[in-house]
Amino acid sequence: MLRSYSRELFERAQHQYYSCCTRRWFQAIPVIDVEPLVNQQQNAAEVGQQLHKACTDVGFFYVANHGVPAQTCQNVLKEAHAWFALPEHIKKQILIRPDTHYRGYQQLGANVTRYEEGYQRDWHEAIDLYREQSPKACPSSPIHGPNQWPTQLPTFDTALREYIGSMLHLGEHLMRGIAIGLGLPASFFEGSRAGAQQSYWCTRVIHYPPLAEGTSHRKREGGVRETAAAALQGADIERSVQLSCGEHTDYGLLTLVNQDSHVCALQVKNQQGQWINADPIPGTFVCNIGDMLKIWSNGMYRPTPHRVINADPSRSRVSIPFFYEPCYEALVEPPVELVIKGDSRPEQQRFVRYGSHLEGKVLNNFEL
Repeated sequence: MLRSYSRELFERAQHQYYSCCTRRWFQAIPVIDVEPLVNQQQNAAEVGQQLHKACTDVGFFYVANHGVPAQTCQNVLKEAHAWFALPEHIKKQILIRPDTHYRGYQQLGANVTRYEEGYQRDWHEAIDLYREQSPKACPSSPIHGPNQWPTQLPTFDTALREYIGSMLHLGEHLMRGIAIGLGLPASFFEGSRAGAQQSYWCTRVIHYPPLAEGTSHRKREGGVRETAAAALQGADIERSVQLSCGEHTDYGLLTLVNQDSHVCALQVKNQQGQWINADPIPGTFVCNIGDMLKIWSNGMYRPTPHRVINADPSRSRVSIPFFYEPCYEALVEPPVELVIKGDSRPEQQRFVRYGSHLEGKVLNNFEL
């Protein structure tokens, strides 16, 4: 039974999705009721099949009836707004640097989106947190270390820790469903692959001010506000144009996004090059798959490009994506079941050590 969000919104989104969706030519994003999966009910396999279809056809989906209390989701967003409103010198107490293991606060424009000709600074500020790992761990990594938690606002610190715990639990359940959808044992991703106790999870708390402020602050890129507004209506734009977050795919396993309900800013790109809005649906998380699931599915699933554009002239947006990731030392490679299935799918993806993949991405995320 659908309880925690609007049935009307659910039915409308489902109708749009199933009436319009051709493989990767989607015009809407499916909403999946995951209660049977979370509560380990008998019809959990049906949810697995819905996840499989969404991962194959879209790469994005909303999850409803996910079991994370609404108060947990709303409270952490409220506290994040309060933290980002603190004076800059207070926020810089946890400033991200190489010697903080790339954990902590990144100032406006520090995060960049790279493309073939260079990079563009994304107009947002954020806090980056990862699973804590001793910097003396062997093998060593420049990313291993303690987090810089936002203790400047103790209520935010508490809310964030509660949120992360809930998301780890949900992420593990969703990965069980994805495994079922792939025809693998439900426990395939657990343990040393991507078990909740070892997942090298990441949480980003992101504040997107109005993009127009970026234009004024940087004294260049004239017309960005108008260009961004056109992009929000589906226009394609040059990669050099500054956005709240430029076009990219996620480099991990599974992303779950808790986002403000009052600003529509997230867009997803279908295979026709059209940008489809992923507007907030109260009571849901919007989820997307990353590069590692492409490998584990032997290319059956592909991450979908997306971007963020806060073209609202006056209102900020906060989102808190939780990245449920493989274990740091996991060797990500297609399982034999997906390599030989039907004798029609030779191995398409080479294995990677997740930690090495992550280091290569994180160390190129910033221009500090």
